[in-house]
Amino acid sequence: MATKQESSNGKKDGNIARHDRNSPTQQAKSALKSAKEMAGKVIQVAISDRTTIELPANLTTEEINERVEKFKKLHH
Repeated sequence: MATKQESSNGKKDGNIARHDRNSPTQQAKSALKSAKEMAGKVIQVAISDRTTIELPANLTTEEINERVEKFKKLHH
């Protein structure tokens, strides 16, 4: 019985090395998780019954109100 020879790069001849790759959805989830971890503590602010935004927890009430108004102008 013939055995496969290992090449100089450690792969067996005739076999293609496969790298596990994340799907685009998994990559996006991972990137979002990393961004949230780096952002620190956040609060969720309700814009409407169906819309919330996350803002840094250290903002003052005035800064939160400014960001909410800016969001409304840009998205409504």
